[in-house]
Amino acid sequence: MTEAQIDPPFGGNPGEPVADVDPDDLKAMWQKVRNLTASGPGQSFGMTSEAIDAFCKPGANAEAVWYRSTMIWVLSRFAQDQLAPWVRNEEIADAVFRTMATIPMEWIGHTDREGLPFDIEEFFRRLAEDDVQKG
Repeated sequence: MTEAQIDPPFGGNPGEPVADVDPDDLKAMWQKVRNLTASGPGQSFGMTSEAIDAFCKPGANAEAVWYRSTMIWVLSRFAQDQLAPWVRNEEIADAVFRTMATIPMEWIGHTDREGLPFDIEEFFRRLAEDDVQKG
């Protein structure tokens, strides 16, 4: 039995590219999750594609928005020092959303994996570049 027969893939098949998303949708997702976790500390919650669609622009790829948002969460927990220049008063800078929205990334499955599904060094290089360009 293959992984797809056990559990249908979320968003895409492992190794396939994750679609780019609108940075504003990514920021909206981040803020929505942040508000939900603040209103119910320690409680878990789920979010359907339809719920994500409600606060994203029409035509947004809800699964890609969610997935890319989770990568920001991963960085905020496991690369705090590297991300620190773009975090002020617990608010993430727009440059982070712009960079995460388009960094090449791949879907992962339920298999063991080393590292993140995107090049973290490239992410921080692009983030610093964006910061210089946008001021």
